[in-house]
This record gives sequence, structure tokens and C-alpha cells, in this order.
Amino acid sequence: MVTADDRIGSTFGKYQLRRLLGRGGMGEVYEAYDTTKDRTVALKILRPELSCDERFRTRFQRESHAAAMLEDPHVIPIYDWGEIGGSLYIDMRLVRGRDLHELLRRGPLDPARAVGIIRQVASALDAAHARGLIHRDIKPQNILLTSADDFAYLIDFGIAQNLADTRLTIEGSAVGSVAYMAPERFEDRPTTAAVDVYSLAAVLYEMLTGEVPYRANGLEQVIAAHTSLPPPRPSMVNPRLPAAFDDVIARGMAKDPDDRFGTPGGLGRAAQRALDGTSSPGSDSGPFATTRQAPPRYRGPSAGDAAPFRPEGQPGPQGLSRPRPWLAPAAIVMGAVLLAGVGVIIGLLVQQNHVTSPTPGIVRSNSADKNSGAEVSTPGPTVSVWSNSAPPISSTPSSTNPTVAPMSLTGNWSGPVSGDQTGFDVVADIVDGAQLTGTVSYPGLNCAGTWKGHGSTANGIRLLTETITQGNCVTSEITLAPQNDGTLYFTSTYYAASKQRHITVYATLHR
Repeated sequence: MVTADDRIGSTFGKYQLRRLLGRGGMGEVYEAYDTTKDRTVALKILRPELSCDERFRTRFQRESHAAAMLEDPHVIPIYDWGEIGGSLYIDMRLVRGRDLHELLRRGPLDPARAVGIIRQVASALDAAHARGLIHRDIKPQNILLTSADDFAYLIDFGIAQNLADTRLTIEGSAVGSVAYMAPERFEDRPTTAAVDVYSLAAVLYEMLTGEVPYRANGLEQVIAAHTSLPPPRPSMVNPRLPAAFDDVIARGMAKDPDDRFGTPGGLGRAAQRALDGTSSPGSDSGPFATTRQAPPRYRGPSAGDAAPFRPEGQPGPQGLSRPRPWLAPAAIVMGAVLLAGVGVIIGLLVQQNHVTSPTPGIVRSNSADKNSGAEVSTPGPTVSVWSNSAPPISSTPSSTNPTVAPMSLTGNWSGPVSGDQTGFDVVADIVDGAQLTGTVSYPGLNCAGTWKGHGSTANGIRLLTETITQGNCVTSEITLAPQNDGTLYFTSTYYAASKQRHITVYATLHR
């Protein structure tokens, strides 16, 4: 059997293979010299057995052709594709630069710089959507920046899905980086171009604040946050930001796809208006825009967020003042195996002098800390996730996909918390009438307060305002998600100024 190392210095058809850039489950990527066209390219050679899979070959040809037709300057071009000696291959431009993930390790970006990058990525997505392709894996690792002028490339259409082609995709598959994934991806709802708008808004949030929208101790909690919590307000994390960015994020990350911006470009233009202070983000329209009022914004603590949810003097959550990206290779299963896509790969992310699982066509100019975060490799049968402090997650977490049951919440509820803080219980007495009200206490913290409902999501998750009337706890934004087993999934989120990040706790409540 020919190995990747054996191929270095050899020829593959018209290509001279100079060095290995990366390897993954689908094959290897080389820096190669095209002897016919007299140019250096990134060449991905797929495993020979994949060419024997007729279904794969068909999708490979269709998506290669569709991706090669993208002419936006912010998409790395595919030069050629085909089969040589029983192995499928993709020939693409080799671009040298660094990815946005690497840049964000230094902290949030200047708003003008962030908006400039997001508008370039939006242009690439608009071009892809016009060709019927959904990217489905928008994340900082897949945005390449040239070092000279922040020229942005959107890379890795490895899980791109043709909008009109459902027969060639695996039913129920979900691939991508969970920190940026739209809620419908976890709920077995149809995937539309709106998922890219959501992910793009999540990336914008991280560029403006230096942290992912929902940071939690495990995959289960992150998924619950995407499906249950209102979009966070970037101005709460970075007070120097214009408040108009809160509205851009609220609409871009709306739970209902129809409430989001009509196009990625619409989100980019709204971000520009927020930066310029010229108009409301609600003026954009597009194929999935709506006339509905923008979704309610996450309000956070109502007063004095200097004190965390846990009273001062008691130990708070462990971690860095600025959260590190937490996605890295460590396979888990979310109830069922999340099957990876098998589409065309347009970009490659490799560390200089270090071979990694590729996101193929790009060479990083700087090396990166392997342990500080990670890409989720496109090929493979699982989604790979890692958390600094989370215990192993059950293969069938009850809150992975909150299923709302039509039930009254009236009654006495209680349960222990988990997440960023532990060691105390939630005890609530709820009256579920025309407007949900209730009293709540946290006996382990000597805190108590009241709850008042102020809305609900499309799938019945209740949104509550909490007012603390006893103790030193900070007012939080509360969500309650009824489950089919009769339990109630509780989430509490607030911004701790002393920690410079959001704190989120969870509980499964019983009555």
C-alpha cells in the first residue's frame, strides 16, 4: 500500500508532489507542482476506496462542479478535479495566510476590522447561495486572512450541501462546529441557507467580544443554549461597542430561521450600519426575511453586575478571564452518530512544520498552540468536541434536543445545578396562568426572588425575567424548557464583570 510519505517526491499524473500539507479521513493534501500549467497548487488526493463508492463519486462530481463555478474573490478557486490511477483528486489554489481563529487568540478585534472581514465572508456566502450551495460550517477556523491587508477567504466547502439536492445527502446528518451551529441543526429540521446567516452572526459576535456566544462546560449545555437561550448582547461583554450591534446579533442569531437576515450580505450591511450609526438593522430583506418584529434581545442582569450569581466570598467557576476556544478532537455521540458530509473540500488549514487533520487548500503562516482550541475535521463519522472541565457526556443526553411537551408548569419544582457553578439547588413555585409568575430560592446561596414570564420561543420554551429580592445574587435571564418526560430544563445566564464573561448554570427540575 502506498503511504502519504511514499508519495512525496513522486508524480501523480501531471503533478509533482513536493510536500505533505495535511492528512485526514478522506485522504491527503499536498503542495504540488502542475507541470502542464506551470504553477504550484494544493492537491487533495482522496483514498482509493472512495472512488469505488458510486454514490460518493456522483456527489463528488456534482459538488466539485458547483464549487468550481463560484467566482467570488473571497472563495479559493478550484482549478480541476477528476480521477487518476483510481484515486479522486481536487486541484485548488494554494494560499498562504492565517485563519481568524488564530487571530482571535489575541482578543477581540476593532469593530471596523471585524465588520470588514464579515462583509467579505458574506460576499462569498452570497455567491455560494446563489449557486444553490450551503456551507454549513462557518467558523473562525474556516476564514483565512492574508497577512498584508486582511483579505478574507472562506474555505472548506467540505460539507457543503446543494439546496436542491436532498437525495445525495445522508438523512439526519449534522456536521460542523457546535459553537456556531444554528438551533435547527440540532432539531432535525430542514437545513436552509439561514443556517449560514446564524453561524456568520455567531462569528461576528466572537470577533466583537473575543468569546463564543454560548460558552459552557460541555456539548450538552452548548446545544441547549443554542436552542433555548436568547442571543447574547455583545455590548455587555465589550461596553465600547455601539448598542446597535446588539440588534444585529439578535436578528442574525434568531432561533426562527425566518426571523434572520434575508442573506449573509444583509447581515454584513446591517453590521456596517451599526458601525456607522446610520440606521436600524431591520431594514434588510431577502429570501427568508420576514416582516415580523425582531426577536427579543437578551437583557442580562438588570442592575450592578459586579457580583456574580454566587455571592462574593464563595468560590466561583474556574477558568481564564478570557475564555479559550473549547472545540478540539475528542469524539462523542449526541444520541445518534452525527455523520460527516462527503462533499468537495476547497480549503486547507495546516500549521507550519506540523501536519494536522486538514481542512484542505491553505497553508498557515504561523504555528498554533495545539491545545488551545481546534478545528472539527470534516471527514469522519462523529462530531469532535472537547471541554476543559466537563465530565464525559452521556451518549443520550436528555437536553441535547429539548422537546417541548404541551404541559402546564404550575407546581413546585426543584433540582441541583450544573454548568459554570455547582453545589446548590434551584427551588421554584410556579403559577402558569395568562402570564407565568413564580417565586424562586437558592437555599445554598441564601438568595431568593421572583420570576415573571416575558415571552416564549416558537417551540414553547419560556423566557423569564428574574428579580432577586433576598441575598447578594445577580439577576439572571431564565429559560424553562418542558421535556416529554415531565421534567423542566432550567437555564440561567448572566454576565459577570469580574470574570469578563457570561456565566451559565443548568438544572433538570422535578415536581
